[in-house]
Amino acid sequence: MTRGPGRLNRKGQALVEFALVLPLVLLLVVGMLEFARAWNLHQTMTDAVREGARRAVLADGWPVDSAYAPMWRYLAQAGYNPSYATMGVCNPPATSCVGTGSNFKLSGQNVTVTLSLPYKLWVLGSVGFMMRSTFTVRNE
Repeated sequence: MTRGPGRLNRKGQALVEFALVLPLVLLLVVGMLEFARAWNLHQTMTDAVREGARRAVLADGWPVDSAYAPMWRYLAQAGYNPSYATMGVCNPPATSCVGTGSNFKLSGQNVTVTLSLPYKLWVLGSVGFMMRSTFTVRNE
């Protein structure tokens, strides 16, 4: 059987096109998964600092332990290791998160709770960055 003019052998064309498109599709899928993981951590950290700030304002005496406990619990329940987290409770005018217990219980005084946690990119192994979340609440 002879081929007519203009008819080419197209065996393997779909395989070559698939090989060219596959890296782009995989990059897109992995990027979506990484974004979803980062968003999940961000939401967990946001909920944790909100609860920590609420507990810091409602606490009797020194509010640090009352604020750290729910933040620790939120991170652990979401599957993150809380021992890597850096937590802080402070009054915003202060330059550091150190104060006396009486400063936190003044009416109208703001309390800021911060939470930092390293986030490592799954695909790149040890490459990562620090995610931070801060929440300020006023003591009424």
